[in-house]
Amino acid sequence: MRAAPGVAAGAWLRQVALLRQSIEYEFRKASVFRTGFLVREVLRDVVRPVVMIFVYYSIYSQTDQDTIRGWSYADMVGYMILVATFQKLTYHTGILRTSEEIFEGYITKYMVMPVRYFVLTLASFVQHLALQLGVAALVWTAGWVLLPTHWPVPASSTALLQSLVLVCLGSYCYFTLYFILNCLAFWLEVVWTLLVMASFVADFASGAFMPISWMPEPLAGALRWLFPYWSLSGPIEIFMGRLGSSDFMHGLIVLLLTALVFDRLRVIVWKRGTRRYVGGGM
Repeated sequence: MRAAPGVAAGAWLRQVALLRQSIEYEFRKASVFRTGFLVREVLRDVVRPVVMIFVYYSIYSQTDQDTIRGWSYADMVGYMILVATFQKLTYHTGILRTSEEIFEGYITKYMVMPVRYFVLTLASFVQHLALQLGVAALVWTAGWVLLPTHWPVPASSTALLQSLVLVCLGSYCYFTLYFILNCLAFWLEVVWTLLVMASFVADFASGAFMPISWMPEPLAGALRWLFPYWSLSGPIEIFMGRLGSSDFMHGLIVLLLTALVFDRLRVIVWKRGTRRYVGGGM
């Protein structure tokens, strides 16, 4: 029995309306995802260097000197551009959810899976680094095309390779450090506070606000023995030709030793934490 023409037309109109609503919903969902991707992956760590460029403009405009501690204003602008570029490769506190899973009891499901939990978190690090390498390359290339006379370029191909090696290895050190801090949720309830504090200290020690060589020499000398410096400020100065291959080897040794220590420490913390773990609400 065929439906009346009016009923068939009404059903067809309802299908058209549903199709229109579905298209609108998919468009909104895609737009939100792309906007979120733009803010999270492209614009992350860009605002602060831009603000610091204006801060340094106000500092240099108040002095008659062309350079301050060996840095001109143009050098500072190039440094901050590279901070925004290289920091994209640095693993940050917002990626890991280990402490939340410990607090909520979700971590127990990983204890019965035929795979180590650290392998899953390591996958997030590799994914982040691979994605950010592409994003950083695009951002740097776009800036170089738009502002070729003002954009910082590597002193040599060797300097570029050395700086990338240090930044990537430094990113792994950050990853293991944040993994260790997240695992403190087995004992503490203030893990997020510790992560924020550690992130702030690391930003200062890495030279995210200013080049380490701009600081007083005793402080700068001490920071050169810590991994954050060789994760950002050191690689940038190698990129710009201010440091050489001997400095690269120094930074490589510092980062490798840090990675080995952190790797051992994260194994100890994880094993001891899981032994006393009894589920969510600890």
